[in-house]
Amino acid sequence: MTPSHAVLLCVTKLREEEQRIAGYLEELGVRVHVNLDSMELPLGTGEESSFAIALIRCLSQRSALHRSRLLELSGLPTLNSVKAITICTNKIHQAIVFEKHGVPQPRFKVVFTPAKLYDALNEFSELYVIKPATSSWGRGIARITGRECLDGWIAARESVDPSHQSFPVLVQEYVEKGDYDIRVVIVGRKPVVAFRRVSAENWKTNTHLGAEIEPIEINEEIASISRKLIEVLGEGVYGADLFFDYSNLRYVVCEVNQNPEFAKSWKVHGVDIAYHIAQYVKETIHQPVHSGQQANVTLHT
Repeated sequence: MTPSHAVLLCVTKLREEEQRIAGYLEELGVRVHVNLDSMELPLGTGEESSFAIALIRCLSQRSALHRSRLLELSGLPTLNSVKAITICTNKIHQAIVFEKHGVPQPRFKVVFTPAKLYDALNEFSELYVIKPATSSWGRGIARITGRECLDGWIAARESVDPSHQSFPVLVQEYVEKGDYDIRVVIVGRKPVVAFRRVSAENWKTNTHLGAEIEPIEINEEIASISRKLIEVLGEGVYGADLFFDYSNLRYVVCEVNQNPEFAKSWKVHGVDIAYHIAQYVKETIHQPVHSGQQANVTLHT
């Protein structure tokens, strides 16, 4: 069977990022079929063999994991891999795997009941961060600053989750990181850009919460952490969020995102991440570039 050089682009909607990736793939002679979350996947008909790879860019972590699992079971490789998506979409899984492989990260504890959160106050000097296992854009993350603060958090949670279905949660030490964190975008095996996300008004430094972008150099310590992450997760497209821990004078990994957004940030730091992703996809499927060749982006139903 002749290998296909088409890409199945799985998305929730065609945002600016995905439009740019698809456009560059066209220019590189790679056919792109867009598959929305609301559409059926090409499963059980042999149609999946017409694709070389599926690029998973679903907004929903659940959709990304579910669709990548089905596609991988059908024999179609996915980017990122099911293994990587499984680890990256669960903060508890991520912390455990990183600890096992020696990835530098804040101290943490997996807490299974509200009562055990009080024990963690002593362990973390009455200052820590609670993270739900699955969340994005900083949602559901809370900084606990003592017993009274924890009382309020538990009371609020019990009003919406009386049976504690949101447990277990990840308790992570609060890192004295200043007013910024660092996003490192990795494509393939290479960190292609690093930048600070600075917020003087919010301890959370997500760009969608208003953090400003400041490009920085990829020094050897950041490059070394990136290489370690690739050893653990495998090649792929990642947004690694680092803290510089001023108490211990080292970088630590806060978490790794398996579907990094870049519509705002690349316009500031100037690194065309969409182009890097398209080039990596093309190289992954061994697609030669044909001069002047282009392909249409179609909706796959």
